[in-house]
Amino acid sequence: MTLNDGPPFGPVVNGTMVVVFWEYRPSNVAAYLFLALFALATLAHLVCFVWLRAWGFIPLILGGICLVFGYLERGYAHSDPTGLDPWLLQNMLLLVAPPLLAATLYMSYGRISTALLEGTSKPNRRRNRGCCARCCYSCFCTCSPMRLYVLADVAAIFTQLIGTVLPASGTESAQRLSKIIVLIGLCVQLLALGIFLFTCGRLHVRLHRNPTKSRAMLMDPGVRWLWYFVVMEVAGAMLRGGVRESYPGGEIYVGGRCH
Repeated sequence: MTLNDGPPFGPVVNGTMVVVFWEYRPSNVAAYLFLALFALATLAHLVCFVWLRAWGFIPLILGGICLVFGYLERGYAHSDPTGLDPWLLQNMLLLVAPPLLAATLYMSYGRISTALLEGTSKPNRRRNRGCCARCCYSCFCTCSPMRLYVLADVAAIFTQLIGTVLPASGTESAQRLSKIIVLIGLCVQLLALGIFLFTCGRLHVRLHRNPTKSRAMLMDPGVRWLWYFVVMEVAGAMLRGGVRESYPGGEIYVGGRCH
C-alpha cells in the first residue's frame, strides 16, 4: 500500500487502486468533536444506568460505545486514509449504532404503554376478537409490539454488518452488492422507526384526550406520563431523520462524496 497524495484514497496494488475507501480526506476535527459529545452523553447515561438499574438501556449504552469508537476510527482515517482497519471499523460501528439506540426506544415504549394501560377494560366492539386495550389504543393488534421492532433491528444489524464487510474483497460486484444490502438495512430501520412514531403518537394523542382510560395516570397524577411520549417521539424523529440515519446511507449511496 502507498499513501495517496490526494483523493480518492484506497489501497494501491501494482499501480492500480483496488478499492476506493474515501473520495475525500475525513476531517479529524469533526470526528474527535463528535467523539467527545457521544462519549460525554454515553458516560452520563451509564451513570444513570447503574444508579437507577435501568437494564432496558443496555442497547443505548452499547450504541453509544459504537459511536465513540466509530468516530475514533474515523479520526484515525484522516492520517491513514488508505488503511483497511479504520475504514472498515468506522463503517461497521457507525452503521450498527442506530439500531441499538432504537432498541432502547422500542423497549421503553413497550414498558410505558404496558404500565399506562394495565388493567384497562376491553371495548365491547372488540371483545369477541380477543383484542386488549393496548391494541385499540396503540393500533397494534398484539400484546407485545416489541417483536416487530426487535425483528427489524436484528435484520438491520445483520445487513449492516454484511454490507460493511463485503467491499473488503476488492471486487466491483461485491462493492455494488454491499451498497444494496446496506441501503436495504437503512430502509428497514426507517420503516420500523416510522411505524414506531405513528404508533407512539397515536397512543399519546388518545391518552391526552382521555386520560381517565389509564389507571396509572389516575393513581399517579403527579407523574407527567405524557412527557415520556414526547421524549420518545423527539428521539425517534432524530434517529429517523438525523445524522445517524441519513449520513451513512447517503455517503454509501453517492459513493462517499459527502464531507
